[in-house]
Amino acid sequence: MPKSCCSDMLLGRDFTGVKLSRVRLLDVNLSRAIFREADLSNASLDWTNLSYADLSYANLRGAHLGEAGLGGANLEGADLSGVVCGQTGFFDANLSHANLRRAILTETSFDDANLSHADLRGASYFSIHSCKGATFNETIMPDGSIRSDGI
Repeated sequence: MPKSCCSDMLLGRDFTGVKLSRVRLLDVNLSRAIFREADLSNASLDWTNLSYADLSYANLRGAHLGEAGLGGANLEGADLSGVVCGQTGFFDANLSHANLRRAILTETSFDDANLSHADLRGASYFSIHSCKGATFNETIMPDGSIRSDGI
């Protein structure tokens, strides 16, 4: 079956609470899909379009999100500890109360993202320059300091 046919079948689907630990979903369009409280730990999601997806309270611990698109995604309360991101876009995403401890954030953009109460302790390659317009409210930064501005 052609890739576009399969991808179209996944658009906006509800995968609430599914257990997809270690799944490989490379270069798939999951835009607007619902993965609320799903287990995507150690998943390979490189090049995957997760724009406007609901990943609230999902377990993405150790997932690979290289060049994934998460623009407008809801990641409130998600566990993103140890994720590996490279050229990943979290534009306008909601990352409030998200756990990003020890995340590898190479060339990752958080422009206009909500990082209120997010925990970034130990994150590496984090660059404030990729956070234009982001909201920081009691955000724990990689060095353990608390940042509140942009409210």
